[in-house]
Amino acid sequence: MTRMLTEDSRQIPVCADVDVAVCGGGPAGVGAALAAARMGASVILLESQLCLGGQATSGMMNRLGPYHDQQTIILRGIPWEVVETLVRWEAAHLPAPCPHDDPDRYWVPFDPEALKVLLDDMVEQAGVEVLLQTVVTDVVMQGNEVHGVIVENKSGRQAVLARRIVDGTGDADVAARAGAPCGKGRETDGLMQPIGLLSKVHNLDSARARAYTAAHYAELVDEARRLRSANGIAPDRVHPGTDNLLREDETYFNASHAHGMDGTNARDITEAAIGARREIWRNLLFMKERVPGWEGASLAATASLLGVRETRCIRGEYALTLDDVLEGRDFDDGICRYACWIDTHGVVPGEKPEHEGRALEPGVSYAIPFRSLVPKQVENLLVAGRCFSGTHEARASARMIPACMAMGQAAGTAAALSVREGVPPRELPVGLLREHLLSQGVVL
Repeated sequence: MTRMLTEDSRQIPVCADVDVAVCGGGPAGVGAALAAARMGASVILLESQLCLGGQATSGMMNRLGPYHDQQTIILRGIPWEVVETLVRWEAAHLPAPCPHDDPDRYWVPFDPEALKVLLDDMVEQAGVEVLLQTVVTDVVMQGNEVHGVIVENKSGRQAVLARRIVDGTGDADVAARAGAPCGKGRETDGLMQPIGLLSKVHNLDSARARAYTAAHYAELVDEARRLRSANGIAPDRVHPGTDNLLREDETYFNASHAHGMDGTNARDITEAAIGARREIWRNLLFMKERVPGWEGASLAATASLLGVRETRCIRGEYALTLDDVLEGRDFDDGICRYACWIDTHGVVPGEKPEHEGRALEPGVSYAIPFRSLVPKQVENLLVAGRCFSGTHEARASARMIPACMAMGQAAGTAAALSVREGVPPRELPVGLLREHLLSQGVVL
């Protein structure tokens, strides 16, 4: 039985009173804050890390995409604005012309450090107030309406009041605290995709390493298993290293998998992070001793943010489905388009999900409906990012960084418009929202 402590009531200072409060400064939150501020709303952006960008910066996920349906660009607006600026800064490469027989070339490799500076510049120019290292711990409710959030940071416990809230936490933290109905993981058993941690290696000769690993992969795996059986000091998986798409002297790895972990559980998060760092280090030592091309390699960095693929999702006014994704369905309230394959990872070791890696047909893209950003039962709240309303497999496609940013752009625009029009977000005329999104360059 959990022991309980009763906290004394106390007065909390109000540190901001704005039109729109955006909780979470990852891709979805940044998209929402920029869109709302550009609509003329007063906006505050609350982020728990020391920089904006979430998985794209703190998580070191150094590839954006896909932006197209294998034939043409279908994702523009703020996500494409970010790419174009990074390219001008010589901090990203544009994707190869479509179609292309190398799936890696559908992605835009970029420099996460450059993106940190770019996002700082963009929100500052838009007039967004930002609080970093600020954690949302509770909500301010009146009945079923959210009127603000409680935050904790170095300045103490404070309240942020707002006419509208956008939950861009990725884990539906705000929605859950507000009492919005949520699910977690896949529908059959609640299990979630594994958690990862990215790392970066310097001075790896990837061409030599890939060639040797491909030719000797089975024996390398067998040797790792023998070592692990003998003393436990071996990597759980052999990582060949293929992600140096931006600069030849740095290679990014997205290879660790922690199964059975819940990214909303503090103990699981701790165990996953420690285990992933240990695995990354063991892989480095293992490969340096055995694989040509690794001799001079060194570990440059591990991400400061875990790669959590899936936790809570809201029960919204509509749940995007696998069929919606694969059939490229349109919706009258569509707020962006996307076309990623079904990027599921087995929720248990060795499992091969039925639709894992299944691609959409060339030229096919699907719409994400506004209703999937609107939680049931709670007013004044919108969500954006991987916690949107959809099934396990549909979210596996739409959880990518550019799609999250596009959802954020729609949520921020809707939040600002609903304040201006004096209606709850769920009652906002969708035609008005789509009209504004089109004027922002969004492909609908």
